Amino acid sequence: MEQTIATIAEHLKGSLIGDGTIRIRAVNSLDAVQAGELTFADDPRHLAQAMRTPASAIIVPLAIRDLHGHSGIGVQNPKLAFALVLELFHPPLTSQGIIHPSAVLGADLQLEDAVDIRANAVIGDHVHIGRGTIIEAGAYIGDGVQIGESCLIGPNVVIYRDTHMGHHVRIHGGSVIGGDGFGYVFHEGRYVKVPQVGNVLIEDDVEIGCNVCVDRATLGSTVIQRGTKIDNLVQIAHNDHIGKHVIITGQGGLSGSVTIGNYVVLGGRTGVTDHVTIGDHAHVGLCSVVTKSVAAGATVLGYPARPAHDTKRQLASIARLPSILKTLSTLLQRVRSSEERLSQLERKGQ
Repeated sequence: MEQTIATIAEHLKGSLIGDGTIRIRAVNSLDAVQAGELTFADDPRHLAQAMRTPASAIIVPLAIRDLHGHSGIGVQNPKLAFALVLELFHPPLTSQGIIHPSAVLGADLQLEDAVDIRANAVIGDHVHIGRGTIIEAGAYIGDGVQIGESCLIGPNVVIYRDTHMGHHVRIHGGSVIGGDGFGYVFHEGRYVKVPQVGNVLIEDDVEIGCNVCVDRATLGSTVIQRGTKIDNLVQIAHNDHIGKHVIITGQGGLSGSVTIGNYVVLGGRTGVTDHVTIGDHAHVGLCSVVTKSVAAGATVLGYPARPAHDTKRQLASIARLPSILKTLSTLLQRVRSSEERLSQLERKGQ
């Protein structure tokens, strides 16, 4: 689907630079862009690189007015504009209201308009699915589940009973929502299971990656609030409460009863121990383990996680240890040599 640069600029509400009649057939990265394609550059280094490519147009910051013979579009946020253009050229899946004959549908199923249920999906009893939602092949939707409008439930996703989710939720393949939390009591030489009788609540505009596990609450609800984005291979335990617009990147793990504030960012492979609170706008660095609550707005790093400035200084000190040890060894040798000479002088003086 080709578009003129002028049409794309209008779509982005951007400022046209150069020839607006040039047609764009695709969007591509700086490293691979070809003639007839559009790319973006959001800083001087990337702009210099873009100018050396055969790109037919470049999305650039609004302050740039002249691309020296290249055509482009000036916008406030080039990276956001690039994402919007990608969606323009690769529109998301839309539902057609088709139910595959192999799908298994439970009793008292409430389907709003234009819901797709694809091959071998299984839908339990007393389920409600909102308008325009797509249930991909092999998905399992348990009894009493409520799914809002324009959601995407990926292939082989499992959503256990009584899970409630809002509108525009996307759950990618292989994820499990509402499995039992990990709760046991040790008694007389064995572990006795604590029944997990709560549920999971997912608000609007949440996206959950592939192979994520979100456990149901022991009592009450495990909650993921509006706008939160969760990467692949993340574990969210029972009774966790995750705030609005949180980012949790790959392979992270939250223990039970963790509270994550709004706009928090958790780096990849971050672990959080149980009953910890992380305040609004806090950042947790890559591979950190959070064992104590984190104040709002703080940036922490390391194992255990502590203020990033302190951790970086300590890591820098560790890197200097070999030279410090070498210097210390030299000083010790000089001290021993001085002691031996002093001892010899004392013996001569006797």
